[in-house]
Amino acid sequence: MNDGSAFSRRDWATIAAIFFVSLVLRIPFRSQLAYHWDSAEFVLAVREYNVALSQPHAPGYFLYVMLGRLTNLIVGDPHASLVWISVVFGSAVAAILYLLGTAMFSRRTGMAAALFAMTSPQCWFHSCVALTYMVDGFFVCLFVLSCWCAVKKGGRWQDTVLIGWLLAVVGGIRQQTVVGLLPLILFTFWSFGSQRAAKLAVAAGISVVVAMAWFIPMVELSGGLLQYFQVINRYRGFQARQTAAGGGWDAFTWNVFFVALFCWIGLLLAALLIGGGLLYRTFKIAVSRKQIWDRENAQALCMLGLWIGPMVFLGTAVAFTNQPGHVVNYLLGLLLLAGLVVAQLQRNWAFVLTVGLTCAVNVSAFVAWPRNWNGVMFSVMRTAREIEKHDRQLGRTIGLIRSGFDPSRTILCHTGENLLFGLRIFQLYSPEFDQYEIEVDPSMIAPVGRPLLSVRGGRVEFAEKVEVTGKRLILLVVPPGQNVNQFARYCDVSRAEPVQGSGGILYSFPVSGQLSQAAENADRQLRK
Repeated sequence: MNDGSAFSRRDWATIAAIFFVSLVLRIPFRSQLAYHWDSAEFVLAVREYNVALSQPHAPGYFLYVMLGRLTNLIVGDPHASLVWISVVFGSAVAAILYLLGTAMFSRRTGMAAALFAMTSPQCWFHSCVALTYMVDGFFVCLFVLSCWCAVKKGGRWQDTVLIGWLLAVVGGIRQQTVVGLLPLILFTFWSFGSQRAAKLAVAAGISVVVAMAWFIPMVELSGGLLQYFQVINRYRGFQARQTAAGGGWDAFTWNVFFVALFCWIGLLLAALLIGGGLLYRTFKIAVSRKQIWDRENAQALCMLGLWIGPMVFLGTAVAFTNQPGHVVNYLLGLLLLAGLVVAQLQRNWAFVLTVGLTCAVNVSAFVAWPRNWNGVMFSVMRTAREIEKHDRQLGRTIGLIRSGFDPSRTILCHTGENLLFGLRIFQLYSPEFDQYEIEVDPSMIAPVGRPLLSVRGGRVEFAEKVEVTGKRLILLVVPPGQNVNQFARYCDVSRAEPVQGSGGILYSFPVSGQLSQAAENADRQLRK
């Protein structure tokens, strides 16, 4: 272990090599089109930031979007800019895990953790799509490393300033993460040699001041403080049923299940290493040897536990977990724990063989996971095939719409908020078409009498009903794996004709059979 000031040239050369290899592995698998509803919102936010329009959704992710805007000055494509950010920070995550493992435990721990992060299907996947998770994960690792170095150096004032500044940056990337770091912050300052309370207060003050630098413009761009908090309250109410407080034991049980599942698809064999290591420690290692090892690593183990534990608690008992990316910022801590277990192997050949086998399984899972095995992972396995398949299906659909239909005479209609094939994605790639989501989006605040989310001229608006004046055709968008009957509440789907070559994703519907029930159904949902 060291305090972070004793990294050698060998260490810096190693992290440069880790970063470069990670970059090479990620570049070929970059997504070419927005993979997720949130990805589309982030891309739209690069062009026009407004949380009230869910560009992006609450709570705002301001620094992430502004980083995308800055990168876009060079790249010239908002989506590609965000993907490149993921690629770079996803590669940097593996490098900083090496530093973190080396500082807290040993070089063997750091190397194993870095290689596990480099090849983890979860980390690899989210390094190739336009989402916040790898940027968030990088800054969480950097924050933990800063806390560790601060403790080992006795808690200097410059460390206090850095911790306060980094916490504000983490909040600007992904506000939800800050709460999970609070126990680690308290432990860090409690471990300082002197003036603990004063330094904690200074760090808090710096964090607030720095956070105001991004919070104030975020609120101004979203229509002011009152409107921003109205959006936050609406979004919180929309998500409440997925939390233990709003959904009871059923929601809690699902959150525990998803946390375990999403961590499993990021760990694979590394999960078995952690489990096997705990069993070996419990039944095979002498008590005296365990006590010596625990004393030597007490602080590092406490910090690791205070990184992972509170975030797991928040994701299960307080907030919710429904996307694989939600676990990434503490999955990295679990990968570090797996690296620590492997580092205890006494023989070099056993260490190399175990790390190599774990990485080989990771690479095979991401690159060549058989499609008919998806059920084993409840169809949430994150692989290169998922990115390629989505790009292909979405690209083909967008091409059919733009080449085969006149936007002045055609409307696109969607039902609910489909994450991989919804209105916001088509807003991004078919902006010339008028579009409607004919089910109310409960996460957004709609004006009275205009409950339907719509797109006109590429911008989000709200509408009273599906306006068909001057239009001749309605295209019903049916996401892959779903059925046109989901539109049956709004129109006579027997009159809908599948669009040739769309694979059942597009159905044409004559305007004479106007979706007259849409506004009425939307009003009823809004009142509920």
